[in-house]
Amino acid sequence: MKPFAAAATAAAMLLPAPAPAQALTPAERIAAARAAGFRVQGARIINECDAPAETIAFERRDLNADGTAEIIVSDGGACYGQSGSMFAVLRRANGRWSPVLQAQGVMTVLKTRRGGWADIEIGGPGFGKMPVARWTGTKYDY
Repeated sequence: MKPFAAAATAAAMLLPAPAPAQALTPAERIAAARAAGFRVQGARIINECDAPAETIAFERRDLNADGTAEIIVSDGGACYGQSGSMFAVLRRANGRWSPVLQAQGVMTVLKTRRGGWADIEIGGPGFGKMPVARWTGTKYDY
């Protein structure tokens, strides 16, 4: 092994690994689903097409680098037209989750920022330029 590669490998072993994102509790999942516009019937989450949201996913991600993660709710399927997916970015305010961005498409967090918040590309079908949602001070707009 070359000296530089050995030093880089040794340095990498000394750095702590990033902490895995904490999974949402069942109660948080229900609250996030409702805030993102889904209906909840018992333990089932229902999408806007009145079908079970079988591919719904929840992710914690700190989009504004304030140390508190927002929640991203995403779902996929024919219900969401040509893009085949939707997502909502939720922010906790006054003890409850509320959407600051909802869109049909695939969410890609960009390195660029506005007002401390990461810009978000909204991908969809095709190869053209995709819209980018930017923080306005209270929500995302595109």
